[in-house]
Amino acid sequence: MSLKYILIGAGLRGQAYSKAAFEDHGCQIVAVADPNEKVRNYIRDTYHVPEEMCFHSYEQVLKLGKIADFAMICTQDKMHVAPALMAIEQGYDLLLEKPAAPTPEECMQICKAAEEKGVRVLICHVLRYTSFYSKLKEIIDSGKLGKVVAIKHAENIGNFHMAHS
Repeated sequence: MSLKYILIGAGLRGQAYSKAAFEDHGCQIVAVADPNEKVRNYIRDTYHVPEEMCFHSYEQVLKLGKIADFAMICTQDKMHVAPALMAIEQGYDLLLEKPAAPTPEECMQICKAAEEKGVRVLICHVLRYTSFYSKLKEIIDSGKLGKVVAIKHAENIGNFHMAHS
């Protein structure tokens, strides 16, 4: 039996995570919500989501109640809190794109709601699980480099990376 989920936010992250969930784990999207018709239709066509399960807003899909095993929230960074809280209220476990929220207070709000409802929230820190970081950890743990006392990491991504949100 494959896990079923709703996708809230069908942009690049939502598409990438959906591809991995489908191809690597056999998960099924049962509903999608995104204000952009083009990306919403891409998800509909690629993953065979019925037209009546394609929504303009997260409110529309979450008003249906809990219709899947989990919710994947991949909206723009500043737009995570409201759909996360509404999905938690419906009893969904979440796969929540980082950052969880723009402020520490909103992060705590999500955390508290999840604890009260007894649901799990997994924040996507996808680079932690890439093969090059796993290999780096393996080398450090092996002691081949000696005792590592500090690491400085710079992600030289340029300003466009932050402009998309």
